[in-house]
Amino acid sequence: MKALWIAASLLMTTPAHAVPLADQLVAFFAQREPDYAKTLQVEILRQPPTQLTCSHPRFQLPSNSRRWGQLTLTAKCDQQVAVLRVAVKVKGKFYRSQQTIKQGTLVTADNIKADFGRLDQLPTNSWLTPLPLPLIALQQIPAGKVLTKNQFRQPWVIKQGQTVPITLMGKGFHIAGRGTALDNAAVNQPLRIRLDNGQWLTATVNERKEIIVK
Repeated sequence: MKALWIAASLLMTTPAHAVPLADQLVAFFAQREPDYAKTLQVEILRQPPTQLTCSHPRFQLPSNSRRWGQLTLTAKCDQQVAVLRVAVKVKGKFYRSQQTIKQGTLVTADNIKADFGRLDQLPTNSWLTPLPLPLIALQQIPAGKVLTKNQFRQPWVIKQGQTVPITLMGKGFHIAGRGTALDNAAVNQPLRIRLDNGQWLTATVNERKEIIVK
């Protein structure tokens, strides 16, 4: 009778129709990364120390979690909380240098090439979307190197010391004036402007290379 009760309990906690935990994890990460759902795989590196008491646990990642690679997350069943260690593997497009790029080079489409492979094995901040060319190389990059966002900056459209027109915008008005740039700045970047009266303010360069103060 005791053996029968134990068997019945196991059937209640692990129903025959329950979706395997690994498949539920794939669905969870595919929902987070819909663009990579077709290539996404999840390997469970560390199972919960005790069996989960529900068939569909709620998964949660830390707020500062990486997108993929080896990750730690929790699986919750009512009051039960289990810690899982998983490896999230995903394939997709990324970018490499076509040839050696010297520091200070204006990088164009001729300098880079697209590649396809394991994104979870790439360096942090790798370019996974088309680069907003042209860019300036901040360091020498060997041929075939995976491109990362900290290797580049946008070209300056405003240079320090340059006399520039500025537009002060507010609700229902705008005022034109002139000032001196105290910083270098690219499009959509902030910079400080010194006015003719000695005061300074912070402005932003828009796509038309206009300096706007709001």
